[in-house]
Amino acid sequence: MINSKFFKEREELENQKIKCEERVQKAVADVNNELIQIKNVTFALRDEMENMKFDRAEVEQKARADANAEIAQLKDTVNALRDELEQNTIKHEEKIQKLKRHAHDEQKDLKEMIASLRDQLEGHDGN
Repeated sequence: MINSKFFKEREELENQKIKCEERVQKAVADVNNELIQIKNVTFALRDEMENMKFDRAEVEQKARADANAEIAQLKDTVNALRDELEQNTIKHEEKIQKLKRHAHDEQKDLKEMIASLRDQLEGHDGN
């Protein structure tokens, strides 16, 4: 009877020990699984962060390139407008000079005509 009680208690202790070892192994397995998941999440976040840095750098580079292209286009437009303004100024000055020459020539012709008419009038008065 003592033997059987002893064996029962021993068997119960061994069962408890086995259950305890199983719980420990399960806890270790759970912790290992959680560590694996944490590592996976860490790697995924790191990859996402690297991708975001790359995307941001790409967007910044494109924005810089677009801005530089727009600046170049505006410079070209300014130069073209400056050239056009200079050409218009030159044409305007040429027109003014032409009008001055024409006015001078007309004034000269009128003075000559006045002198001629005066001479004719004086010639008629003298006759």
